Amino acid sequence: MNRKVILVIMPILLLGLFITVVFNRKEVTSKPDVVVKVPSVETTLSNDDVVGIWINHHDKKLHQKITFTANHRWQENQHGITNIYSGTWKRVGHNRISLAPYGEKIQLYGNELQMMKVLNYNHILDKESK
Repeated sequence: MNRKVILVIMPILLLGLFITVVFNRKEVTSKPDVVVKVPSVETTLSNDDVVGIWINHHDKKLHQKITFTANHRWQENQHGITNIYSGTWKRVGHNRISLAPYGEKIQLYGNELQMMKVLNYNHILDKESK
């Protein structure tokens, strides 16, 4: 009787294994290739890109203005309070800076890096023209 059970179960297991392999292979081969766009000219963030006054025109009730200086210091005004936050800044990656002591990450983007997004708070600021 054990031999009969093995003769029935073994083909079922092999058929299941075969079906699993065939359908997984079809699933992998039928997925379209993911196209990743890589810019042909990569801009490099410089200190001059960061230094200046940045104003939040998107959320006007904040009255947010951040000033970045060439000596890697920053200060922020909000709600009419001057220097509510301040610290130092440094470049940490492709078009990114970090604000100490808070560890905030900011992504610069747009035409000639004239916009920034505070990633943790989704605040968008525009660089004030000189």
